[in-house]
Amino acid sequence: MNNPYRPLPPLGALIGFEAAARLGSFSLAAEELNMTQSAVSHQIRTLETHLQQPLFLRISRRVELTDAGRDLMVSAQEALETVRLGVRRLDAYSKPGSVVIHMPPAFGALWLAPRLTRLRGSHPDVDPWLYTGSHDVDLTESEFDITLTTEAPAGEGFAAAPFLREERIALAGPGLAADFQNRMGEAPLIHDEHPDDWQNWFLAVGLERADCAKGLNFSDTALAVDAATRGLGMCLCDRTLAQPLVRAGKLQVLSPVSLRGGGQYRLVTLERNLKRTAVRALWDWMLAETGGS
Repeated sequence: MNNPYRPLPPLGALIGFEAAARLGSFSLAAEELNMTQSAVSHQIRTLETHLQQPLFLRISRRVELTDAGRDLMVSAQEALETVRLGVRRLDAYSKPGSVVIHMPPAFGALWLAPRLTRLRGSHPDVDPWLYTGSHDVDLTESEFDITLTTEAPAGEGFAAAPFLREERIALAGPGLAADFQNRMGEAPLIHDEHPDDWQNWFLAVGLERADCAKGLNFSDTALAVDAATRGLGMCLCDRTLAQPLVRAGKLQVLSPVSLRGGGQYRLVTLERNLKRTAVRALWDWMLAETGGS
């Protein structure tokens, strides 16, 4: 198989070339890079040999770029800047308090976000980096420190703890709840893509409704809940996730009937991750928060 990087010149030589091209001087480039002038000259000769063409015109004690050199300077500056910015982004991964968390979007928006003020108050040195996605992740092959999932970890080296078991309840904004409290079979519906849907709920509550599929549809439960807070219809959401909005008076529970077909969510991490102070602190805090707070 052909190596796509084989035609590339020695990348270290590009640094000396870029500095000399930008500054118009081998000696100034050497000073900026904390190198000897002969070392910079050697890098540029290596580059010219590799490319089989001159990049500078040596005129007495000064140098000028050739047409090829001017062309390469643009590419070298763009490439080195891309690498420099990429390396800077890596700083976030090595921050002492950084903890990368993966969880479903609804948990990020409805469970974690409303509690961030409490987290900052109790653990100011912990900096959560939240990634939301509906797919499961492989902690051994990714940058995630903690994941929230319904899948039990397989193999050794994992730590897992029960987080919550889903319990879906019917909710609506205060105005709509007052209007349809005694005639929920007529209230506008909001749907997400959860398998425990309105048809199951109306069956559980003992009401007949022919148009259970009618209404607004969202792939994200958090967006469905947001639409309900705006008075656009009734939604179904896990009781724990909805609790902050219920306490704030933005949603009301419409019935004591709930659907408990959802899976058991678990916090999962690698045992070695819990040896990091920030990961352990966030892990313990999240489990303590499931106590109904």
